Amino acid sequence: MNHLLGNLATRMMLIIYLSIIFITGFFIVFAYYNDLALQEERQYDKLKALVSSAASAIDGDEHESLMNGYTRADTVVIGDDDRYQIVNAFLSNIVDANGLSTPMYTLVYDEALGGWYYGVRSGDYVDFKNVYQKAPKELTEQMETGGTIPIYESENGTWLSAFYPVKNRGGKVVALVEADIRFTEFQMVVNERYFKQVMMALGVIVLIALFLIPYARKVLRMDEKQKVVTLQQKAMIEEKNREIMASIHYALKIQKAMLPSVEMLKTEGIDGFVLHEAKDVVAGDFYWIEEYDDYLYFAVADCTGHGVPGAIMSILCTTAMNKVVDLMGIRDTGKILDEVRRIIVERLEKSGGEVKDGMDIAICRLDKKTKKMQYSGANNPIYIFKKATEEMEVAKPCKQPVGKHIKEHPFACKEFQLEKGDVVYLFTDGYADQFGGENGKKLKYKPFRELLFSSKHLSMSEQKKLLNSSLKDWMGGFEQVDDICVMGVRMEE
Repeated sequence: MNHLLGNLATRMMLIIYLSIIFITGFFIVFAYYNDLALQEERQYDKLKALVSSAASAIDGDEHESLMNGYTRADTVVIGDDDRYQIVNAFLSNIVDANGLSTPMYTLVYDEALGGWYYGVRSGDYVDFKNVYQKAPKELTEQMETGGTIPIYESENGTWLSAFYPVKNRGGKVVALVEADIRFTEFQMVVNERYFKQVMMALGVIVLIALFLIPYARKVLRMDEKQKVVTLQQKAMIEEKNREIMASIHYALKIQKAMLPSVEMLKTEGIDGFVLHEAKDVVAGDFYWIEEYDDYLYFAVADCTGHGVPGAIMSILCTTAMNKVVDLMGIRDTGKILDEVRRIIVERLEKSGGEVKDGMDIAICRLDKKTKKMQYSGANNPIYIFKKATEEMEVAKPCKQPVGKHIKEHPFACKEFQLEKGDVVYLFTDGYADQFGGENGKKLKYKPFRELLFSSKHLSMSEQKKLLNSSLKDWMGGFEQVDDICVMGVRMEE
């Protein structure tokens, strides 16, 4: 032993050999937990795929009608309802086809209860409208988008879960589809496979140690070459990212150039502001202002999507509106939306397939002399503050988008006589739908309307600053979830 340790070369070989044993042991443990995490991720992916496909196939309106049509006391008869049976059979088929050992089910949020209850469950057991005790907070926080629930313990074991929203035709979340799997089911599989791998690794490590040292230098040289290749690939990816971001920022310049000047709202006897905040550099929300004869047109719209796809849709919709008003000379707000819808659907159908894109919009036409205003809306209402009565009036829209719709009908017009001091507010859903506050919930429309009402005495520029600062305070550390656009138009005194 002394002779072995006394020789520099053999001492280095011994150190390398012991290091190999230590490193191998470390990576054996690391590989186990990495494999376990990988299996967990795969299970989550499987659950997410199952719940998203199931939620997409369930008719949200039928499910909502089913939930509203029965009470918890109807558990005995609910199983005979065709709507219940269809969803039950559908979920049961998914469970059987994918080898799930636990049932799938739908959950419905009860605002009065402030929690969740069970809807339709796969299998024979009926769990209708029983309260979901200790429901994970992720169900409420990610209700709109769906998501996963981190590993959690219950009296029945350790679980992984995923859920996805079921929406009605109006885009409202009416239920969640949830699927679960026991953590121990795939943990046992990993343990059994890993035990065999460990035994094999222990045998192989001895052989590797005997032959590794002569080839160490060669391996190091190969590793160095690989590092060089990796660095080159990293540099290429970074360069591509810079080019993509440069293109997006250039697209932003184009989009800003296409948006009208807010100064058009500041004509004789009229003042206004626009708060326009994109979620991803460029936006699908846009505002539109045009002036013809004695009429001032102004609108706020929310196109399908956000980012680059939304921006492209906003250009298409803006172009269609300009064509209808400029070239076709249509002046009635309802007929403007009718014709814009026809143009958008016609152009999108040229690409083939089902057309689902379009926009929600509120459009107004103001007679600058008489202050008589005409309004038409596609899913987007407007608020009108009447100074004479100190009240905020809500003008409701048509419940259909400017795009392909199941039951299309002509857009209606509403007329209002505005007086000095009255303010008209147009907006998309981005502000009210923003998550924030202490509990990470949506702001919602009532607080948004109250904020506008509280700022009615301020100038238009001060109102914009207040809306912007209030939004930042509400968001806190939360990410912006959608494009935001708010417009205010005041009849000056």
